[in-house]
Amino acid sequence: MNTTLKFILYKLTLLLVISPYGLKYTYCGQPEIFSETMIVATQGAELKTGSGVLRQLNPGEVLVATQRNQEWLWIPLQGGWIKAAELKSAEDLISVLDQFIETEPTAERYHLRGIAQQVLKNYPAALSDFAASLELKPENAPIYVNRGNIRRLQREYDLALADLNHAIQLSTKDANAYYIRGLIRLEQKQLDSAVDDLTKAIQQEPHMVAALNARGITHRELNQFDQALQDFNQAIKANNFVSEVFSNRAAIWEQQSEFESAIKDYQRALELNPASAVAHNDIAWLYATCSDTKFQNPVLAVKHARKACELPRFDDWNLLDTLATAYQADQHLDKASHTLTQAIEKAPAEQKKVLKKKLDKIVNK
Repeated sequence: MNTTLKFILYKLTLLLVISPYGLKYTYCGQPEIFSETMIVATQGAELKTGSGVLRQLNPGEVLVATQRNQEWLWIPLQGGWIKAAELKSAEDLISVLDQFIETEPTAERYHLRGIAQQVLKNYPAALSDFAASLELKPENAPIYVNRGNIRRLQREYDLALADLNHAIQLSTKDANAYYIRGLIRLEQKQLDSAVDDLTKAIQQEPHMVAALNARGITHRELNQFDQALQDFNQAIKANNFVSEVFSNRAAIWEQQSEFESAIKDYQRALELNPASAVAHNDIAWLYATCSDTKFQNPVLAVKHARKACELPRFDDWNLLDTLATAYQADQHLDKASHTLTQAIEKAPAEQKKVLKKKLDKIVNK
């Protein structure tokens, strides 16, 4: 299956879908983590690059760290470094907040614990904490945004939209509310409405990479490739350290047969985030299947496809399909057949038939 133009949203959800603003909770610590989802737990934490401070972070913001350099952690989706002492794992934060809430429950503490539960995908617990926070502070727009996002993730779109609409009534300049509502419109294939909401988010925060990236995806879905490129270019201009944007722009280049530009962007995406299964998978597909033989490289296709599969421990049927295709391009038909059989076992019902036809062609060669 060609995954080249598969623009994913799950990475985007880690950028700005959780609204921490208004929290005053402070707790310092020294978590030992690597390649892990973490939560900002101190007031005044800063995201930095070699040229200075990118921005100040708020308690409750969710980040994914993938590399460590002494006391600093690299946050690829934000394109900067943060001190490890400024972050806590969701589990550690919940443990601390359980004690604090028992002695002195506040809206901010319930809100922060709800964010931690949301990170762990303990959605009922998160919803309970957000409800408790709203009882103490009913007109808190960020909590409605967070609750709306959980309901989006659970495909409860009507409830999600009600929360987001209320958040916007409370705060017409809440970029996150427009952003998440835009994601819902995108998921519902209401593409023009998605562009409208994402544009409103960008108007509030012109450098909001997540919204620019999502609008680029939406324009791509509308077959408006020039507009998609403009969005990805604008996102890169705002922050040229975000791996996912380079992956998405590479896919546009690839569709337009600009293969050299596509490869450069995929390589840049992997420089920024070597743990990106998506970038490894997509460059592997290009090397294995490129219509211009000058850019085919079966050996590199296998290398990148194997790395993509290793990251989720060979548990993703789509990545396994790419690895099988790479093996086939490299003339390792036995390995291709074995890997494709694994993909079929893990694939959803609607994909099994397609993969079985592909396997039959390999076996009957």
